[in-house]
Amino acid sequence: MSPLLACGAGRRKTFRAIRRLASRSRLLLLAAASLGALGLVEPIAEEINPPLGPYVHLTEADFTNSSSFSTNTPLVATYYFYWYDIYSNAHIVDGDGTDALTDHPPTLTDFSYKSKAWHETQLTDTMDAGIDIVLPVYWGAPSERNPTSSQHYWSYAGLGPLINARDDLLQAGKQPPRIGLFYDTSTLQYNSWGEHIDLTTARGREWFYESIRDFFSLIPPRHWAMINGQPVVFLYNSSFAVAHDQSCIDYVKQAFARDFGGRVPYLVREISWRVQSDNVYAWGGALGLKNPGIASLGPGYNDSAVPGRTPLIVDRQGGTFFERNWTRFLWNPSRIVAVETWNEYHEATDIAASKEYGRAYIELTRKYVDMFKAGVRPTLPRGPYSDVKFVSATLQATNVETGLDQFDFADGATVATNVAGSNCRGAAPNPTGGRYIYFRIDDSFKWASSMQAQVDVEYFDSSGGSFAVEFDGSDTNAPFNGAYTRSSTTVYLNGSQLWRTARFNLSGAHFMNSQNGGADFRLAVSADPFFVRLVKVIRPGVPDEAGQVVNGYQDNFTDTLNTNWVAIGVASNRCQPTNGVLRIRSSTNSIGQLLLTLPGANTTTQELLARTRIMRLAVSDAMPGGIAVAASTNGQTGFSYLLRSTAQAGRRTAFRETSLGWGPQTTFAWATNVWYWLRLRHAANSVSGLPDVWAKTWRADGLTPEPIGWLLVWDYYPGQPLRTGFAGLVSGADSGGSEMECDFFLLKADSLPEITVILPEQKPALASLAAGRPLTSGELPLQLMGEPNRSYEVEASIDLASWIGLGAVELTKGVAEYLDPAATNFTYRFYRARLWP
Repeated sequence: MSPLLACGAGRRKTFRAIRRLASRSRLLLLAAASLGALGLVEPIAEEINPPLGPYVHLTEADFTNSSSFSTNTPLVATYYFYWYDIYSNAHIVDGDGTDALTDHPPTLTDFSYKSKAWHETQLTDTMDAGIDIVLPVYWGAPSERNPTSSQHYWSYAGLGPLINARDDLLQAGKQPPRIGLFYDTSTLQYNSWGEHIDLTTARGREWFYESIRDFFSLIPPRHWAMINGQPVVFLYNSSFAVAHDQSCIDYVKQAFARDFGGRVPYLVREISWRVQSDNVYAWGGALGLKNPGIASLGPGYNDSAVPGRTPLIVDRQGGTFFERNWTRFLWNPSRIVAVETWNEYHEATDIAASKEYGRAYIELTRKYVDMFKAGVRPTLPRGPYSDVKFVSATLQATNVETGLDQFDFADGATVATNVAGSNCRGAAPNPTGGRYIYFRIDDSFKWASSMQAQVDVEYFDSSGGSFAVEFDGSDTNAPFNGAYTRSSTTVYLNGSQLWRTARFNLSGAHFMNSQNGGADFRLAVSADPFFVRLVKVIRPGVPDEAGQVVNGYQDNFTDTLNTNWVAIGVASNRCQPTNGVLRIRSSTNSIGQLLLTLPGANTTTQELLARTRIMRLAVSDAMPGGIAVAASTNGQTGFSYLLRSTAQAGRRTAFRETSLGWGPQTTFAWATNVWYWLRLRHAANSVSGLPDVWAKTWRADGLTPEPIGWLLVWDYYPGQPLRTGFAGLVSGADSGGSEMECDFFLLKADSLPEITVILPEQKPALASLAAGRPLTSGELPLQLMGEPNRSYEVEASIDLASWIGLGAVELTKGVAEYLDPAATNFTYRFYRARLWP
């Protein structure tokens, strides 16, 4: 009853080569009308075979012991390959006697679809990984039911042992994953009858339906994975059919309802299908995250053991690749994610236990599944480009790439050349039409799940044509659920024969590597020829100095203050480095200053940039502090730019000069526990009426761009004597209850040496908890405030020594409520919150 080894191995090589090509198929615009929506019902075709199993013609009573997921439940599925058979060596040893596997199971003992024990081990491990739905990769078809001639009879023979294994686990009180269907549509072209199926014909539709029907007829409904009562069916690539249209989908739903008690399947189409369905996914998640509706992700790819292929290898990077794709997913999750795959050892996409990796990927999967189901949004990975202003690629024979990778792809080849004296690359012709140049952004540069970014392109203005940017964005009407969102700007070539720069403003960019080859964006070109020499991706929410070389001095306050910092006045005991920030407390006496008395820093022209946040405010009027330039060490002169709050005028920013008093002020609604950039510049102008001091403030959230204009200016010279001196930080004067923190200080002056500006990682907002009045249900509401778009874990204790975690809370807008249902079980209980993970 096993597949013939030689035929099975040969067929595997064929279909898997096609699977790889299908995963790279070029972009198709999907547009199809549902016949059902138009009120058309497909006639029932002549039956090819009767149902193979007994579980047909069902009634509602047959679903008594069944259960269903809701569409709001976070679900994790995985593709379950069960074609292995150690007793015949099918899918283990190739026809020439060589090893068919790239990765290997921990043991080959009883490694077979025929073994209930093997299936039980796999189901137990999927439970450990947190999997909700297993999708047996099924090659059943009307042509494959003869155990002596079928190439794929294992598709049927392996289901009985799988069901028995799941029954045993249920009897033991466990909750193994439920069973859905992954219909490998390769059998539409590769089957024992040699037919190539056209799904627009009556016979083709019946073939399509019977392939699905026979799978469910062999499985008791109590094992079915259902969403809103609909059994789950994933369809593989459409390219194996001669043709297809919406009628094949509508026919399946109509016939399935007839045979299975009125139920209709929850059909999940691969993105190549030009039809309407319940959901959509994209095959190829093992190469990188894809998420057109249902997300696909995996640990990497290596098909080097498969004969007849040029190996494609996506390195696992010791698990980092897998974790990075989970992190990307969790930043913009869908309700369902499919892990590609559970145990496809040929192409090394397995997360199951293996000789090579043990149980490492089972444990990694469980870690991220738990985060997914708890609603955790993890921190983005940090790296060399986390805090720079831009990344760039200079295109030439050997590209110079700084955080931006230009690469060639099947429809995006380029040729190195020289045009008008500049090295560059030209977009090569594409056999499928159009020309594309692909780019990947280093993950450490990506700062949010939805980004406002700018792309600058230096291009040669040749004769005629146009180009635009297509980026991994948020336009769900764009191909692949927004993966090819088109920029609002199209640039037209005018034939000036000059090098020019075009800027594209991208709104709602995801940059999740969803395009061909894992690209984040591409230049879509309608011009011949077309040449590019430089591309930049710019982050508007980061100061221009980030990652750049300037003449200046930077301090991140990670250690004790060096001797160049000198406290003036009351600041001597008001400024203290702690936990990577400089904590500055206000005084009841007067303003104090902490000045940087570095050699070369005592100048007239200087500019100061600092990142600060106000942590506490004094009662009534408050002046927590600010920054200063051109300040003398005797405390007689110098300009301060301060944050202040008064009962009469509200929250403001203001100038103050030691000898002149208060200067210009303006309303600015700054908030506590929020980081802000403060920029202060002193450059005296001898012309009366022109500013000599400039200042501005904006939110330091990585998203808010620096304002183009200045918030405040002050003209004091030549009416007043020219100020010169040092720059520094200011401790405010109020009732003494205010506190400010600073984690970045940059002084720029031509007399200082060159440095490369490196922004430190921004510290998240501190969490705060406030208890409300107990509800009538006994639940205690806790209001949690903290960093927006971060997750916190609420913990409880009865003795302030031993703490238990109660649950994770995501602060989408910086505030959320947590309900403790067990509060009434304790005489008293303490609570705290911390960042998670």
